Parts: sequence; C-alpha cells; structure tokens
Amino acid sequence: MTERTNTITVLGLGPMGTAIAHAIAASGRPVAAWNRTPRTRTALGLTTDAIRLADDPVEAVEAAGIVVLCVRDHTAACEVIERIAPAVGQRIVVNAATGTPAEARASATAAERLGIAYVTAAIMVPTPLVGTDESLVLYAGADDELDALGPLLDALGGTADLTGTDHAVPPALDLAMLDVYFAGMDAHLHATALAAANGIEPARFLPYARGIVSTLGDSLAGLTDAVARRRYDGGQASLAMCRAFLEHIVGSSRDADIDPGIAGLVLDASRDAERDHPGTTDWDVVAERFLPTR
Repeated sequence: MTERTNTITVLGLGPMGTAIAHAIAASGRPVAAWNRTPRTRTALGLTTDAIRLADDPVEAVEAAGIVVLCVRDHTAACEVIERIAPAVGQRIVVNAATGTPAEARASATAAERLGIAYVTAAIMVPTPLVGTDESLVLYAGADDELDALGPLLDALGGTADLTGTDHAVPPALDLAMLDVYFAGMDAHLHATALAAANGIEPARFLPYARGIVSTLGDSLAGLTDAVARRRYDGGQASLAMCRAFLEHIVGSSRDADIDPGIAGLVLDASRDAERDHPGTTDWDVVAERFLPTR
C-alpha cells in the first residue's frame, strides 16, 4: 500500500474532527489534517506527530486515499468540497458535518455534480468514544464507496452501520435519536425539580428515575408496533387513564410553581386525542397527530 492510499485526511479540527484524527493515528495510519482557521498544533489539540498539519486543504487531500470532512455544517462543508474538488480524483470524501436530511441530500447531489465519490456519515457518540468499541457511526452512499471505507471503519472502531444509498438516512436517524435524548433529559430535569419541591433530594430520586427509564425502554417495542399498524387496541394503558396521570403531573407542577414543561404539551395532546377517540383507546393514539392523514 502506498503512502497516498494509506493516509487518511481529516478536514476540520474541532473537537470531533480532532477525535477522529487521533483515532486514525492510534490505529497506525498516518493522518493529514487541515483546519479552516489556522491555529497551532497545540491549540488544535494535536498531540501526536502521526497527524501532519497541512497549510491548505488541497495539500492535505493529495496525500490521502480517504478524506473525512468534519466541519460545522453543510454550508461550510460545501464550501470546502468546492475548494478541494479539482484534487479529489478517485478519493472517497466522507462528509460528517451535522445537518438535516434535506441538507444531506443536497450536499450529496452537489458532490455528484462535481464527480466526487461521496459518503454521508453521522457520528452518534461523543468524542471520548470515537475509536473505541462503543463507537457508532452511520454511513450512506453507493456500494462501491462504502466498500472502500474499510481503513476508516477499522480506525473508528465500534459499530459502522451502512444504511444504504439514501444520504438522508444517517442524519434522520441522528436527529430522531437526539429527539428522544433531549426530551428525556428535559423530562428528567423537570421530574427532579418536582421531586425536590416535595422534599426529595435529587440523589434520592435518581434510582427511581433510572427505573422508569428502564420501563420506558421495555415499552418502546409496543409503541413501535402500534404506530406501524396504526392500531391502538392493546389494552395496556387507556387514553383516559394516562390523561388523568398527566393532569396530576401538571397540577402538582403548578402547585410547586414549576413550569409543567413537556408534561403540559403531552397533556394537551392527550386531551385533543380524547376528543377524537374513546377514552378506552390506548394512549398510543396520540401518535396520530404526527402521522399522515389516512
């Protein structure tokens, strides 16, 4: 293997780009790197000589067989892609910029017009887990491009999920997972405040919070099945019963002078659903407000 094909280039040295560069270097492969804002190696967090810092993105690309683009967003990514396009040749460009599904498709289309072999990536873990067994990265692209990513997949470790040819899938999965994550964090903070308003210390509440999160995890398969079938007749938790629970949560929050937060929104959705469906219907029917009209 030549130096040109063995080297992996990383364009963009923010926290995630730096973590990627270090993971590649730790795997034994040389790394060429470039950052849009010129800074010293120390300021960029480059702690190994295996990562060579280039002054220009074209210079970094010319050293590589695979190019990983990890900049702020798709607008910045497209600017870099335009700049490096004349030097890319047969190299694979992996765009790990964060964005929406629509932006991912548009960026892929732009790269295709430039004749670039292009893959969309979504990195699903925080920087400390990049390069570990717990790493998870989603990729989309043509089969030939995905097949050529072996050196990068090996370097980043963990699980590489090859999702197919639709470039919207990795960011859609990324945002969907974050949707659950941020709603869960907000709900936990609200619940902790509600418990504290009733004399329960946060540390005392934490085991109970972990328990209910586990119960939620066990419930996801049933929710998914109900939405997939668009049938809400399992008889596990009725709309009327859950609406009553939510009224207690919202009422207790207001008694404690706490914003009801997400619970208030879910209560409103439950009341709306109960106007259209019998109270004996499974609470899961609130999903209908998100789904296409039948």
